Amino acid sequence: MNDKYLKYDAVELAQDAAFIRWAKAGEARYAAQWEAWLARYPEKRQVVEEARLLVRALAIKEEPANPERIDQIWGKIDAATGKSAAQASSPGLKAYRWLGYAAAAALALLLAFFFLRPDGTAVLETPYGQMAEHRLPDGSRVQLNAGSSIRYQENAWPGTRKLRLEGEAFFEVEKGKPFIVETPQGSVEVLGTSFNVNTFEGRFDVRCYTGRVQVSVDENQEILTAGQQALWAGNGWQRNNFEAGAPPAWQSGRFEYHSAPLREVFAEMERQFDIRIDAPDSILSRTYTGAYERNALDSALYRVCWPMKLEASREGEVVVVRAESSGE
Repeated sequence: MNDKYLKYDAVELAQDAAFIRWAKAGEARYAAQWEAWLARYPEKRQVVEEARLLVRALAIKEEPANPERIDQIWGKIDAATGKSAAQASSPGLKAYRWLGYAAAAALALLLAFFFLRPDGTAVLETPYGQMAEHRLPDGSRVQLNAGSSIRYQENAWPGTRKLRLEGEAFFEVEKGKPFIVETPQGSVEVLGTSFNVNTFEGRFDVRCYTGRVQVSVDENQEILTAGQQALWAGNGWQRNNFEAGAPPAWQSGRFEYHSAPLREVFAEMERQFDIRIDAPDSILSRTYTGAYERNALDSALYRVCWPMKLEASREGEVVVVRAESSGE
């Protein structure tokens, strides 16, 4: 087995695809590998047990995990975050601890959205209203925006680091063989760097945060270095510079726009809040400059609609947007 696992803590280990399958189903081919690895590194047994507990606690139709063991793990988390024993044992924290942790862990582990096809293709998907992080077999990380997916050949990964992306994702690539991201619009190739790829609404927008990347659409290629952006315009590349010191704003739940069609703004809002927005083409074609945050739908609608003199009415998961005092 790959000794990369020596660097993993329990939460990171519980995100590994092979580990998840062993922890949930105990597949024989993985069981032998993990037992042999633990025999070689017995000091990691506690980390493995904690990671298995995290996976099993979220598995559907699984018997409940031992509460005492869970409390022990929470004690470590509380100690690491500086919480006192009194804070950790407060009624409010006890009442919400499981709900909050289960929600965060489910998002991180992608248990409900990871599956392996018979041909060996690993598929990870994030539905509307959720973002998630996944660790690839070589230790590279990918953070998926809502409504996005990646797929790759798990068994072939060590020799060919290639995956297919639909939607938007931020990659932090470990050094090694060429790392290729294929999209419906074009491809990105790197050796070891961090970059963001956005393919929503048919765009192909790549931003390089560290290192350098090569972007390709057919025979049209560009090389980007840190702080450079390339946007495919249909017949050529549009290049811009940006501040690469901070990660993409969407990772922190903030969405910023500069003269963007409302069609794109509302499409992103639909993904983030898992809703449907109904608006006429005359409104969708308007351009918007501003920002909203993912913490509350009503606040996001206000930030976008109020400056543009639009009214938004909500019924369940459907939002109707119209011009103020108009039948438009």
